[in-house]
Amino acid sequence: MESLNFRIAQSIASSLANGIREKGQASLVVSGGSSPLEIFAHLSLATISWDHVTIILGDDRLVDSKHKDSNELLIMRHLLINHAKASQYLSLTDSSLDAPQLKSPFDVVLLGMGLDGHFASLFPDLLDQEHRLFDADAPHEIYISEIPLGDPPHRRKTMSTSMLLNTQRCILLVPNSAKRQVLDQAHADSHFPLYYLLNQSRLQIECSDTHF
Repeated sequence: MESLNFRIAQSIASSLANGIREKGQASLVVSGGSSPLEIFAHLSLATISWDHVTIILGDDRLVDSKHKDSNELLIMRHLLINHAKASQYLSLTDSSLDAPQLKSPFDVVLLGMGLDGHFASLFPDLLDQEHRLFDADAPHEIYISEIPLGDPPHRRKTMSTSMLLNTQRCILLVPNSAKRQVLDQAHADSHFPLYYLLNQSRLQIECSDTHF
């Protein structure tokens, strides 16, 4: 029987292949962390025209790309291998990169989530001072935090909610029951960043534990 992560990878590959057929190119926004690693392994082996695919992280820690906490390092080791090494990779941490440079809508956005209800690097700490980052209808933005956020604590660079939602598909990884419990709470609790991802009308969020 095919694993859930294999099915997710196949579904992503199918969307990318459709994008290439329809537009001549496709784009994939991915998350860091441990949740997508098996998906990356399967996806890297997909036989699609990877040279027509652009891959970029939805967020990263502002550390050297060889630092152990770098999402970019994780992507290089686990996704940009096998067939997928032919794709074009854009570094989110490139200081010259800004939102208007990225061709959108994206084809697929793959997001992880934390037990504090964050997604990408949109943490509860930002809700009060940077609320626009959670507004699905706000201008697209790539935000750089002034202070360390999350665990491990680093300054972060992240796409805003509106930018992440500017996609054909948004897949949210819900890998265990603890995160499903947080997700269920977040539907009704605006103290969780996920509340703003879930309670918008622009796009249906595909939760990995129920959609595939």
